[in-house]
Amino acid sequence: MNDSEIQTLLAKFDLLSSTYLRDEVDEALNHQEALTPHLLRIIEDAAENPLRQVLEEHNAHVYAATLLSHFREPAAHLPLVRAFSVAPEPLADLWGDMTTETLPTLLYNTCDGSIEAIKELVVNRTIDQYVRCAAMEALSYVAAFEPSRRDEVVQFLQGLFTGEEADRESYFWGNLAATLCDLHPGDSMEIIRKAFDDKIVQPGFIGWGNVEVASELSREATQESLQTWVKARMPADIHGYISWFAEFHQEELEQPPQQPEKPEKKIKPENKKKSGDTKNKAAKKARKKNRR
Repeated sequence: MNDSEIQTLLAKFDLLSSTYLRDEVDEALNHQEALTPHLLRIIEDAAENPLRQVLEEHNAHVYAATLLSHFREPAAHLPLVRAFSVAPEPLADLWGDMTTETLPTLLYNTCDGSIEAIKELVVNRTIDQYVRCAAMEALSYVAAFEPSRRDEVVQFLQGLFTGEEADRESYFWGNLAATLCDLHPGDSMEIIRKAFDDKIVQPGFIGWGNVEVASELSREATQESLQTWVKARMPADIHGYISWFAEFHQEELEQPPQQPEKPEKKIKPENKKKSGDTKNKAAKKARKKNRR
């Protein structure tokens, strides 16, 4: 693939369209080495100039992020971290529901075993709360696929209940409690109980009864359940994953793949960050269909 062909392909990815570019994605998969540096630059530009990306209605970052994740490209990890650490308004228009639906997979697939940057997302109070929650979920993926690191992840999460890590009304706390439940709350019960007593866990997100039910399971059963759920969140078929972005309007043609439900952990659709500007085409085009 020569430079002219690469630029032509990237220009197609960058054009807002209701048609999913299946053939072009197949072409990209066949030219991973040639395309990767260009995809990395696209994500870097989204991180450095998010508002320009939105105002000029660029779309290539959607394909670039998904392809780099599919390639499991370590060089994409920090650029993706930066691209999702932008201010809340450009974030919503730039990435839409990819923040809650896709970011955990992007972070896990590109981290190459290092979780320090993911931890930094979790503790960063200046970024969007849903990015922080997605980073927690990415850590649970690490524990799911590498059980030997489960205690490392749990100990990190246990240390985030001081009450200073987020505003009291943030969904950070509920997601934190739910993530510990996904990892088995047995050794976190007192910490979680105090969070409920301090009323920092939002009502309706996760209840104390959910915590008690989770604690009654064996750790082995919890680990098996977590692995099953995480595998369903990380489909191997890139077409099945990316073609369900809302911009492609595929709903009337076929049903999306079913996934195991974990309502006590997942942020409810009505609570997700949405852009209020219905005229903003970038928000519409970047937004991914809610799979639940």
